[in-house]
Amino acid sequence: MNNKLKNILAELEKTSSLYWNISRPTAIFINSIIKEAKYKTILEVGTSTGYSGLWIAEALSQNNGHLYTMESHAKGRFALGEETFAKSGLQKHITHILGHAPEAIPTTPKKFDLVFLDATKEEYVDHFEALKSRIKKGGTIIADNLYSHSIPLKPFVEKINSTPDWKVYEIAIGTGLLIGVKN
Repeated sequence: MNNKLKNILAELEKTSSLYWNISRPTAIFINSIIKEAKYKTILEVGTSTGYSGLWIAEALSQNNGHLYTMESHAKGRFALGEETFAKSGLQKHITHILGHAPEAIPTTPKKFDLVFLDATKEEYVDHFEALKSRIKKGGTIIADNLYSHSIPLKPFVEKINSTPDWKVYEIAIGTGLLIGVKN
């Protein structure tokens, strides 16, 4: 990772609690998964300031991949994400979408290697229903805030655990991650 990107991430970390960004250890973990699995096509639901998106795009830049990242808050967070991505030098690996999931999920690409959910927790079931057929076999869905938002995420956890062809793991990192792998 270059110094320019490290500096941008350090600046974003100063406001991480204000914008509910993922923790640095969570970001490093996700970045590593993307590099190791050589994922190329990722959808992020919940851009916020672009912090997690930069970690994802940095990994994708090594794999010649692309991030599709969605944010529904037009007046604040979408603009902050745009500014972050413009400064990063990673724009060719990022498509930033203003819109609410699942309605604004892009129709192309047809399949994703990984979907990262970090948005309104009560909507994760709807996101999963809209996306489960669009995740490649062997692909992954990662949902943040498994422990910090366990009550609103309970329906999602029950849904993915009861869906055939999904193997589900819990990772005690940051605020907790649910990782589902499509068999």
